[in-house]
Amino acid sequence: MPKLTIDGREIEVEKGTTVLEAAQRLGVHVPRYCYHPKLSIAGNCRMCLVEVEKAPKLLTACSTEVSEGMVVRTSTDKVKAARRDVLEYLLINHPLDCPICDQAGECGLQDYYMEHSRAKSRFPQEAKVRRQKRRVLGPHLVLDNERCILCTRCVRFCAEVTKTAELEVMERGDHSFIDLKEGKALDNGYTLNIADICPVGAWTSRDFRFKSRVWFLKRTPTLCLGCATGCLVEAHHNDNVLYRLVPRPNAETNTWLCDKGRMTYKAVSAGDRLSKGVVKNGLMELEPALREAATRIDEARGAAAVLGSPWLSVEDNAALALLARDAVKTPNFTFDFRAEAGIRDGILYNKDQAPNSAGALKVKAAAGGLSMQDFARKAAAGEFKLVVAEARAASLLKEELKAGGARLIVFATNRGDLPDGTHAALPYASYFEAPGTFVNFQGLERRAEPAVTAPDGVKPLWEMVGKLAAYSGTSLRLESAGDAVKGLNR
Repeated sequence: MPKLTIDGREIEVEKGTTVLEAAQRLGVHVPRYCYHPKLSIAGNCRMCLVEVEKAPKLLTACSTEVSEGMVVRTSTDKVKAARRDVLEYLLINHPLDCPICDQAGECGLQDYYMEHSRAKSRFPQEAKVRRQKRRVLGPHLVLDNERCILCTRCVRFCAEVTKTAELEVMERGDHSFIDLKEGKALDNGYTLNIADICPVGAWTSRDFRFKSRVWFLKRTPTLCLGCATGCLVEAHHNDNVLYRLVPRPNAETNTWLCDKGRMTYKAVSAGDRLSKGVVKNGLMELEPALREAATRIDEARGAAAVLGSPWLSVEDNAALALLARDAVKTPNFTFDFRAEAGIRDGILYNKDQAPNSAGALKVKAAAGGLSMQDFARKAAAGEFKLVVAEARAASLLKEELKAGGARLIVFATNRGDLPDGTHAALPYASYFEAPGTFVNFQGLERRAEPAVTAPDGVKPLWEMVGKLAAYSGTSLRLESAGDAVKGLNR
C-alpha cells in the first residue's frame, strides 16, 4: 500500500485511493463541490485543487490517485489563491439571492466564500448573465438555473443511481445549463435527493420551500417507516412542527431516501389526524371512547380476537399480546405477518410495504397465537364477535372481517386509515411522537425516536392498551414501553 504525506502527516492507504479520500482519513478537509462519495468523479468544479510536490501545476484532489512517496500540501499560498479564483469565477454570474434562497444556512457557496475568499466582486451586477428561475420540474423540485454552478451532481445522480438519466448539460462554455432531456419527466421516486446533494440553491424542495430557515430547525435521528427497508433518517422540526425528513447515510441500509419515505411525516399534522375517539363515525372524548370499547370487549368475552400489526413497534405489538392473553383472555390472536421482502427497484423500495413484519414475528415467537391463515378463516366464518386491531392491519383482512360480521375496534393515528365498518377508533401517538423498536427486512433492530409531541391527551399505543385493559377490569402493569416486552415473559 502506498505511503504519502499530507500537510506534514504521513498516511498509508490502499492503492487507488484518491488524495481527497486520503486527506479525509487524516481529518484534513479539502473543499469540493462536484465530488460526492457515492457518485462518479467529475473533477469539474476545481475547488479541490492541491499542490503536489514535483507536479508542474495544481491537481484536483478528487481525481488524483495517491502514489508512493507523494507529498501533498492543501493550504499553501498557491492553493489559497486558486480557491479564491475558483470562487470568483463561480460567483461572477451568481444572483444576489441569498436573503430569499432556501439553501441559505447550508450552502456550500456561502460557506466556502466566507472561508476561502471574502473578495469583493469585480464584475458589475448589471452584467451578470440572466437565466430561467423558479422552474417547477416534477412533483417535488424547483430549479433555478441562475444559481447553478454546473457541478453536475444532479446529472450523475439520475444517470448512475436511479439510472433514469432525465437531466443533462445543455449548450457549451458559459452558455451551459442543466435541463431535462426532451420527452423526460423528473419523477423517478428519488428526486428530492437531488435537492440534498445540490451544493447551492439551484435545486430546492417544493415541499420545504419557504417553510423555515434551516438554522431554526432542530434535528432528531430516527427511522423511516415507509416500508421494510428501515432507512435511517433525520427529522427536522421546530416549535413542535415537523418540516422535513432527510437521510442519515449509513453502510447497512441507505445513502439516499425515497420521495415516498420523505412524505411520511405529513400524516402527523394532516387534517384527518385523530386526537379524540371515533364511535360510530362520531367524535367522542377519549375516556368515554375507551369505556365504550371496553364495554364491547366485555360483551364479546369468549368470542373476541386481537390482531397485531406489521405497522406497529415491537413494544406496541407486545402490549396487544398482553391484552389478548391477560385482559381479554382469548387464544384468538395473531402476529403472524409474513410478506415477501427485498429491495424491489435495486435502490430502496421494498417489496414489503410494512415496516415491522419481522418485529411482529418476534412477538409471535414470544406470545404464540394463531397463524394468519387460521385467524382469517375464523374471522370469515363468524367465530369472532369482536376484533381489536390496528387500523391498517385490519384493512388487510377487510373481506374476511366483513364476511364474519365482527364488531371492529381499532387503534389509529389518522381517520383516513379507518376500515369500513369500524365501530370504535382510539387514537395513539405516531412514531414521530413516541419511541419504538422496529426490525427491518435484514433483521436489523433499530429505534424510532420522538421528534415532536402528540396532540393533547393522545398517548403511545401501549399506554392506550393499558387504559383499555383497566376499563375492562385488568391491570397489565404497563408503566413504560419496555414493560410490555417484559410482560410477555412473565
